[in-house]
Amino acid sequence: MLVRLEHLDKLLNLAGEVIITSSTLHELQRDMNDAVTHRRPMTEGDLQIIKAADESSARISQDLHDLVMAIRMVEIGETFKLFRRPVRDLARNLKKEIDLKFEGEKALVDKALAERLVEPVLHMLRNAADHGLETPIERLHAGKSETGIILLKAVEHEHETEIVVSDDGRGIDEEKIFDKARKLGILHPGEHADLLSILCASGFSTKERATDTSGRGVGLDLVSTMVGEFNGTMELENTPKEGCTIRLHIPKLKAVNIIDALIVRCNETLYALSIDQVISLQGFKPNQIQATMDRERFIKYLGTPLPLFDLSELLGSATTKLENPEVVPVVIIEGKKEKIACVVSEFLAPSKLVNVPLAKDAFNRDVMGIAGTCIISGGRVGMTVDINTTVAKAVGEPLVEDEGFADAASFSDAAQPVTEESTFGHSMPDSTATHHTQEELIAKTKLTANRDRIANRIEESSQKDLTDTDITDLLTELSRGLNELQDVLLNLENDKNPELMKEAFRRLHAAKGNFTMLGVTASAGLAHKLETLLDFVRKDQIEMSQELMDVMLDGVSELNVATKMLPQSVPGDNESLLERIEVIMRSLDKDVPITDPDAVLGTTFTLVPTVELQLLGALKQGEQAYETFIRFKQSRQAEFLVAYLTLRKLCYHGTILATLPSIGDIENGHCGLAIKVLWSSSLKPDELKDAIDRWAPLFNIAEHQSMSTTVFRYDANAEI
Repeated sequence: MLVRLEHLDKLLNLAGEVIITSSTLHELQRDMNDAVTHRRPMTEGDLQIIKAADESSARISQDLHDLVMAIRMVEIGETFKLFRRPVRDLARNLKKEIDLKFEGEKALVDKALAERLVEPVLHMLRNAADHGLETPIERLHAGKSETGIILLKAVEHEHETEIVVSDDGRGIDEEKIFDKARKLGILHPGEHADLLSILCASGFSTKERATDTSGRGVGLDLVSTMVGEFNGTMELENTPKEGCTIRLHIPKLKAVNIIDALIVRCNETLYALSIDQVISLQGFKPNQIQATMDRERFIKYLGTPLPLFDLSELLGSATTKLENPEVVPVVIIEGKKEKIACVVSEFLAPSKLVNVPLAKDAFNRDVMGIAGTCIISGGRVGMTVDINTTVAKAVGEPLVEDEGFADAASFSDAAQPVTEESTFGHSMPDSTATHHTQEELIAKTKLTANRDRIANRIEESSQKDLTDTDITDLLTELSRGLNELQDVLLNLENDKNPELMKEAFRRLHAAKGNFTMLGVTASAGLAHKLETLLDFVRKDQIEMSQELMDVMLDGVSELNVATKMLPQSVPGDNESLLERIEVIMRSLDKDVPITDPDAVLGTTFTLVPTVELQLLGALKQGEQAYETFIRFKQSRQAEFLVAYLTLRKLCYHGTILATLPSIGDIENGHCGLAIKVLWSSSLKPDELKDAIDRWAPLFNIAEHQSMSTTVFRYDANAEI
């Protein structure tokens, strides 16, 4: 992620203050050692220095925490842009006119939230497009415009971020929803339920048959799960025949791995409980604790019975011993859905702590509920408690693996990488998001080994000099540039603005260069073909039709898939997509350059009479006519550049009469890993072979063949 320069400046300033405070404490420590050695009492000045150092340390710690949180914040508009392509494709598939509008793009959200929002919001947009918006003829019949509007909005509040998805469609037929819920057994006859809870039920859908767009009952269930993981809430506003609005209220993350916690003691173990989820601390007399017939204990809190558990036993340790049998210390905590009461040995003071998350397999399922460790004042080690998991375990709710501490630390690890499907609008998997932290770590450890795969494909190329950092930087730049390219193309579809056209060319050219640096020939070639199509549009030889834009956007999607495959594997050609590009070019009577090595080898030269006269003149002067076929290795350099430099080298030994691909195609970058040259030279066959053998290492030549020839095919209509 990008870091603002002003944040780095603040970080440097704080680093300077840390050094000053450290120096002050060092001097203070020397003075105190001297006082102890000489049995000198501490002075008022010493106490003032200690107080100032303490205040300075506390302020710097808070400033550092606030700065880290600020660095994590990103504009949500970057996430919103990812939905333009999927909604465009939805509109075409559903045969509907849809106008996706954005508001609040400048709202700042935590990067973890921005990434996790992609899949849930995409599902809400799909529901709005498929279920909410009517077909154009339905809208006209209802007195609406043909184009349906979907609004995606972000609103910043003091303590939360509000995400709104609304449409001006038909709204929700509540009776139809309740009838379907009864048929599915979700709602029993005579029972009343909240409309939103039914819609979010796993597997619920009003469609009888699933389609690529919806019908499996996954969408809102996934949204509800994500909102719950962030301790947020959902609201539904439904107006039949006018539209529907869903609001997500997500609390702002307050810490990265710094938590405000209440410290409690159970026997000899210290536990840290997130203060945000601690409801109350109370002392109960033993006779105030009641039991049911099956020996379960409970207490009454504000008139409501709450189940009572032993915190130590819930976390897999021995039964808590009470310091005073006449008073039972009880802490009331709240999970995602329930509150419970827990017996502890003693309440200690609240404290600001640094949570160190535990590895995934540090504990088995029987002791789930420990999220990490922390250092408590005095150097004592404590355990941070995952309250959500602990409460769920106590009341018998299904446990979610890796849920993490109920604070921002877990959300940082839970951040999902934006998948190609969620970014570019392909079908989403019908399962809820899972955490990929371990996968990301594995990918990082494999980076060095997999880098050699790329280097091996290009043999002697200087690509081998790329370090792991180089590859990571190139892939990061590719991913960011391709996402921006998609946005530029979507704008270009409706507005053939010269500046947008230039920006699209710049993005494509940068992508081609980066893929070339990585030695990924197929992707670099595809980027070049997309450049060619865009060039036809720029020269008014092609209209920016929907078909052409589909090919362009699918090409960008393919390049993005290739980026995500690297460096674990090297992508190849997408033959189907290449064929679509060639169909467009052939339909416009454009000559498709011959770039396949086998096709180059099997193609006969077509000459005009002028070239024949040049050749006859060369033969008359004692030179020989050669057809020379040269195949290149894959390399860091673009194929057209290697081919052009090779042709210039041949010019020192003769006269070039024709090439395949043509000189013009090669200069414009339409070149593969092979060329064929018709030329005349004074070199004998053996001399020619020896000469090219000497050049081969310098020009990445894998193989070459030359033969004398005097047989040609003529084309009277060919341009001279």
